[in-house]
Amino acid sequence: MNSQPIVLQVSELAAEMRQLLERSYPEVWVEGELSSLSSPASGHLYFTLKDDQSQLRCAMFRNRASISRYRPQAGDLVRVRAKISVYTARGDLQCIVQHIEAAGEGQLQRRFEELKRELNAAGLFAQEHKREMPGFARHIGLITSPTGAAVRDILTTLKRRAPSIPVTIYPAVVQGESAAQSLIEALQNAVQHDQCDVLILSRGGGSLEDLWCFNDADLAQAIFACPIPVVAGVGHEVDITIADLVADQRAPTPTAAAELLSPDRTQLQNNLISLSLRLPRSLRRQLEQLAQQVDTCFQQLQHPREQISRQRERITQLQHQLRRSLQQQLSAISQTLKQQHLQLRAHSPTRTIAAQRSAVQAQFKQLCSTAQHQLHNTRARHAALAEQLNAVSPLATLARGYAIARDAKGTILRSTKQVQNRQQIEVQLHQGNLLCDVVDIKP
Repeated sequence: MNSQPIVLQVSELAAEMRQLLERSYPEVWVEGELSSLSSPASGHLYFTLKDDQSQLRCAMFRNRASISRYRPQAGDLVRVRAKISVYTARGDLQCIVQHIEAAGEGQLQRRFEELKRELNAAGLFAQEHKREMPGFARHIGLITSPTGAAVRDILTTLKRRAPSIPVTIYPAVVQGESAAQSLIEALQNAVQHDQCDVLILSRGGGSLEDLWCFNDADLAQAIFACPIPVVAGVGHEVDITIADLVADQRAPTPTAAAELLSPDRTQLQNNLISLSLRLPRSLRRQLEQLAQQVDTCFQQLQHPREQISRQRERITQLQHQLRRSLQQQLSAISQTLKQQHLQLRAHSPTRTIAAQRSAVQAQFKQLCSTAQHQLHNTRARHAALAEQLNAVSPLATLARGYAIARDAKGTILRSTKQVQNRQQIEVQLHQGNLLCDVVDIKP
């Protein structure tokens, strides 16, 4: 007897295939060459991923495409995080893309590494700039989304471990293009309020793109300049952001950040009980030690008369030592003075001065004699030169009856051509001068 085969409708088979694939591949990373890119007005992206042997149809819906920083181009080698599904209307296998990036290291990862190197070179990650966490937080500021899972985890942990610590939430956007600026403003608000002694910067887990606002350079500078210690609890333990590296303390998760700042109430109670038991024993030990010290001091205590007597003996000894030392010093100084006096007498300049004085006197006499001889010779030479000069002097010629005529400018007249009628001239005689007017010229 043959059993009837199970006959499925096309839509039923397509739906089962879709359910099977979505259960088997809830999320997968696929790498390939991007082609057949289509971007209709709806904002969705449709494209094909292919390699040398196969190709897959892909769809990236508007809510994901709008927050993606990567703008794909046909021919790009890309890597996508996607869910495998079936488009039941046509029975096509397709990838529902959640995230797309350049293949290999990825653009976001490259940007992250570049910013990390830049800020590290600027000293924002240096340990010496990290602020210390308070031993017991008095007021905690929480910078995160007020509706996310991270704020619930932190508040639950703080309520369980340290319900007495007040918490102030500074709301901020933690995903998207405006998230970095929103986080900076929330951080500035917390600083302006000045009521928290520690801040938690936090959000839940996500992809590198989801957490990208925590890799903002301006946010890193704001965390670095914040005067309040900052604990970063961003994402999961494997997620590392720039905010984690700049913050004064990194917590692997938001819950871990709350545990870091909230001492366990039960542990504190146990510590108090232990300290209350140890305190009386410690006080007894300290009292016993002090009593022993008092006994020792009492045994060492002496009557003032004995101390004065010892001090007097000590002063007497010091006086004797001082007297001997002064006498020795005076004796040494006296001996030194005697030796220096003998040396001074041996090198006395008196005899040298007497010999130098005799030599000077002899040289002075010789100098005077030489000077008189030179003066006599000089006078004789001057007399001879005067006689020679007088022999050729025009004054001698004048003495013999001659005269010298000059015009008004003092030029000696040697010819009648140098004068004119009625011109005034000066005539020099042996004794005196004459001013004359020319009345006639005879050539």
